[in-house]
Amino acid sequence: MLQRSGTRRWRAGIVSRAIVSIFVGLLVLTHVIPMDPRVYLGLTAVAAAHLFFIWKASARAGVGLDWFNLVFDLSMVLAILQLGGRSESPLVILVYLWLFAMVTMNARYGELRLLVLLATLGWGVLALGGLGGPGYGAYLGVHTMGVLLFVVTSLTLMGERRQSLLDPLTQVLHRGAGLERLADWVRRREPFDLAFIDLKGFKRINDAYGHAGGDEVLQALARRLLAGVRPQDLVIRYGGDEFLVAGPPGSLAGRIQRVFEAPIATSMGRVRLAGDHGVVTWRPQEGSSLETLLARADAAMYRMKYTESREDPPETGRPATDRA
Repeated sequence: MLQRSGTRRWRAGIVSRAIVSIFVGLLVLTHVIPMDPRVYLGLTAVAAAHLFFIWKASARAGVGLDWFNLVFDLSMVLAILQLGGRSESPLVILVYLWLFAMVTMNARYGELRLLVLLATLGWGVLALGGLGGPGYGAYLGVHTMGVLLFVVTSLTLMGERRQSLLDPLTQVLHRGAGLERLADWVRRREPFDLAFIDLKGFKRINDAYGHAGGDEVLQALARRLLAGVRPQDLVIRYGGDEFLVAGPPGSLAGRIQRVFEAPIATSMGRVRLAGDHGVVTWRPQEGSSLETLLARADAAMYRMKYTESREDPPETGRPATDRA
């Protein structure tokens, strides 16, 4: 769901909230918004205390701070709408600005359930914020349509953003996007397993079937990796015939081993693959960096490559195939 924001994002959020506070205050002082200035000063004091808190906490806090901030923002907007005109308040735009900011910040994860959650929360604030105001039925209908249009537009944005994170050949996360997600996991201080996978004998596959055949094998392997992991796991093409798989601590090694148990169906026939893999676990108490973790996983893979005695595929080391 929500992912932990970096410090720079928190700074941008603080500046944005400060701008909103100043301009809403000007609208209250000039009586454009019918709110007692003393009430607004009280809300501003609470918001300032909140800004100070997140400024101090953002460098070391995890994803829980994102949820706390989300609830606080929505509560403040709801209060402003109720105190500043309800269904006639011009500040309903704040809900749409909030939705846009949240979707933009989280678009790289492309999760439909997150978009549905944000849209539902935004609609709820609009509904409760305008409750009791004149023309409430028409108000609610217009903003229901507005939120639905926002969802449709955001689906396109999130889909395009998600596609940009995928490796064009294999349709798993490319190296940059994958390492960014792993860095998020490290910052959130959640333990996870990381597997480094190197396809065994891939040069022989390219020599036997050409690069088009090699590409087809990589695509089929990526599909099998995706099918063999859990929804919360990450599959990353690290480069060439190397892949990373990451997920919560558990049976990652066993699931990866099963990926190579059966031949892969391709247009050239059934190709039997083998892969060396090393699995390591990252835990918060270790405090090691992502670079250190990758080096450990790479070393574990090479230990498997050079210490285990394994048979080459049949046919004098060429890929084993059965013509369909």
